[in-house]
Amino acid sequence: MLLSKRLVIFDFALLITCFSVFWIGKSASGSNLTEAGMGIPFKIPYTAEAAENAEKASPALPEAPKTAPVEVEVSESGHTERKLSSSILIPGHPDTIPYLAFDPDMLKAMYEQANYLRRKDVKEHTRSGISKDDMLRTVELLQNVQLLDPSVLLTTFDFYGVNTDLKKDRVRMTGYYTPVIRASRVQTSEFPVPMYKRPDSNVPNRAAIEAGALEGRGMELAWLRSKKELANAQLQGNCLVEFPDGKRQHFGFGGSVKGKGGRYVFFTPVDDQVLGCGFFPLTAGYSVAVDPRYIPIGSTLLAELPNIDPSGKLLGYTYRIIFAQDRGGAILTTKRMDLYCGIGKQGLQEARKINRYGRLWLMLPKER
Repeated sequence: MLLSKRLVIFDFALLITCFSVFWIGKSASGSNLTEAGMGIPFKIPYTAEAAENAEKASPALPEAPKTAPVEVEVSESGHTERKLSSSILIPGHPDTIPYLAFDPDMLKAMYEQANYLRRKDVKEHTRSGISKDDMLRTVELLQNVQLLDPSVLLTTFDFYGVNTDLKKDRVRMTGYYTPVIRASRVQTSEFPVPMYKRPDSNVPNRAAIEAGALEGRGMELAWLRSKKELANAQLQGNCLVEFPDGKRQHFGFGGSVKGKGGRYVFFTPVDDQVLGCGFFPLTAGYSVAVDPRYIPIGSTLLAELPNIDPSGKLLGYTYRIIFAQDRGGAILTTKRMDLYCGIGKQGLQEARKINRYGRLWLMLPKER
């Protein structure tokens, strides 16, 4: 009887000891992750006025063809499983993932991404069915994967190849930038070409605009030197205007109209930084324009980017994690993406290096 009591007491003491070791180890592990992780203060307030202006600056895209939404199923084991339409995303990680490293620009892009996804005006579920929570958790998990070790990436995230219906699901990858354009606030002989904002109603087509349909309606934002400079700004979807007094103003995509004469792009004044979708600052080399009907704004993507030399020869591919933070009128379906490359001549030079086909994978947290 005495022996039995001793055994019971011993077993109970052993149980308490094991539990204590486990609890201390877990606490230490969590502390080490916090100290070793690359923490980012993902909190910046937004204003309702900014959100309202962003909506005005980014008119809705036409409805996408109906596709099966992303669904979540619960298996018998209790784990959730995503079910995605193969018309948009195909489960499967890249055949090659090299070691990647954080740099200040990537951290900045992650910061803006998380800040955007924490906003209350961002919808909880996107048209493709991917939740805002999943996109935010992707960024939060990514900040703790310090050296972006391939094995850690594969155990932390699920990868979904972007289906383009092209050979090997290639995506046409191009670059865009912010041209710096000299301009005037008033029309002069040196600056005869108007840059217009979009009228609230009675929007004429391009042919009518070029024939003077908007004259006298107070739609002019600035006056440029040539139609060529205006056309380049319209192609890029944004520009940085420099006035004679040295002051600068960013103008972003303000909508477009299609009809006789083709497509005409309008502009709208934006913040003192280049803004994606009118929402948040773009980061050269990491912010990408997509078609949000298929790839939601706020998505994190692994890109296989073409590496082109000055003569236009394809040298190979580089891998980089990029962030869906912008959209453009020419970016339709999943067959094309446009990487933001910066401001002025340097941005132009970087944009010229990207004009080939590569591949994209959307990243989401491992299924629970």
